[in-house]
Amino acid sequence: MHYAISHQSLRQDFLCCTPRRKLLKHTLLFVREGLVLAKLGKQEYAIEKGEAFWLPFDALCSLTYFPSSHIQLVEVSSRVRSRMPKQGGYVELEELTTAILNKLSQNHVNAESQQALLAVLRNELASTKTTLYESAMTQHINHWRWDCKLSELTSEQQLVMKVREANKMMLSGQKREQIINKLFSGDSAAFAQLETLLLGK
Repeated sequence: MHYAISHQSLRQDFLCCTPRRKLLKHTLLFVREGLVLAKLGKQEYAIEKGEAFWLPFDALCSLTYFPSSHIQLVEVSSRVRSRMPKQGGYVELEELTTAILNKLSQNHVNAESQQALLAVLRNELASTKTTLYESAMTQHINHWRWDCKLSELTSEQQLVMKVREANKMMLSGQKREQIINKLFSGDSAAFAQLETLLLGK
């Protein structure tokens, strides 16, 4: 069934990267736990715990969910008559929007109540203001390089970024052995362990 607006709670136990593509719906991301990266153009924006980010219909983007992330995802059909924000960016949530998201995060909300809450949320989103800026975490993410020893990211975050980089290299056709030599000093056992821990392989 097609809804004008829908909501889902996502729990990502492992590192998850979506392919770069145009969105078919307007999307609001609210991070309850963990870290999500949204790539718009050449820039990645870090969405941290307690932050919300708006992605408009037809935006070309990819998402990276760090392990142990809990995200609320609200999708609005591109066919709705309400004028939704056309610019992607961070969103300062109003009290009512926050209250609705908190209510929707509770698993015992029935379908009828959920649709009533979403109808109100849809009206609230129509007046949402978005801003794009480089937060400190965004800067740390975009300045990170796999061969750079100095970084403001935690060691855990750097490992996630390194495994993501290795995964990208493999998807582009590079040989596993060459990647392990390049990124993990040839330690195939350590890389295999990280694949299990972070990718669930």
